[in-house]
Amino acid sequence: MNAPLGERLSQEQRDMFEHDGFVALRGVLKRPHLERLREAKDLALKTFAASPNSYDVTHAADQFWTEAPPSDQGSVQYDLGGLAKAVRASGLRRLMDHGAPDLSRGRFLVDTGVWRRAPALAELALKGFLPRIAAGLLSVHPLRFYDDQLFVKEGGALDRAAFHQDISYFHLEGTRGCVLWIPLEPVRRGGGAMGYVPGSHKWGKVFNPNIFMSQMPFPGSAGENLPDIEGHEAEYDVRYLEADPGDVLVHHFLTVHGSEGNTGSSARSAFSMRYIDADLRYKHRPGAPLQPLHLQTSIDGDKLDDRVHPLLG
Repeated sequence: MNAPLGERLSQEQRDMFEHDGFVALRGVLKRPHLERLREAKDLALKTFAASPNSYDVTHAADQFWTEAPPSDQGSVQYDLGGLAKAVRASGLRRLMDHGAPDLSRGRFLVDTGVWRRAPALAELALKGFLPRIAAGLLSVHPLRFYDDQLFVKEGGALDRAAFHQDISYFHLEGTRGCVLWIPLEPVRRGGGAMGYVPGSHKWGKVFNPNIFMSQMPFPGSAGENLPDIEGHEAEYDVRYLEADPGDVLVHHFLTVHGSEGNTGSSARSAFSMRYIDADLRYKHRPGAPLQPLHLQTSIDGDKLDDRVHPLLG
């Protein structure tokens, strides 16, 4: 019998994750897995408007950086009017890459908690080898599934995702967690590639969460802002990774990372699957947005609800 994939991670892969805070696992997913993930993506986009935390980031940014009043997107996670005022008061620029003059404009779409309405995604997230990858790299048992997120950058969606740490957005005490970033189309430089700051998971800091399309932190954040990595990528040795369907890019919750705008004509979509040490408890993190599908009555020190964040053993 073949050993579980988490047990077959090479020592080189484990060492890279430990040293750099990220690792690229090539050719992990096969055609049936990718077909199920694409099925989940199609369902998510078909039901996008019904999700309480789905956003057209491009449309919101267009309004934030003009005097147009933000329109209601039907989601409840963010106060878009309040964010627009904060953006305009900050004076910070919108983070966008430059596309060809004739490039058609695309949207940057984000949705969270897709596994709750997409059985195909839930099966892959909760069973089989994806959790074992996370457990193997984190060296934790038992493991818990925290949540997922879908990112779609259509062709010509030029907005970047500002450099950030994922832990900054999670109401958790502790940092022992990782993200499996799974592309559904080929990702090349200029097409929305992920960029990582090697070793940043060992900086010993949790920085303020930002609003993705700018370095501006969320209102109410109480910590330290990230340095200007966008303006000094060479100094921080930012490494952009190209990827193909079947690859899985894994990074630690503390690893600083961001993504390019999509200057190509084809879409770049990916699922982000988050796994944590099952012992992590709830802690309110100032500035971090609340997740509508998470338990809203938790207080610091509470155990996470197994129905919302399944225990995987």
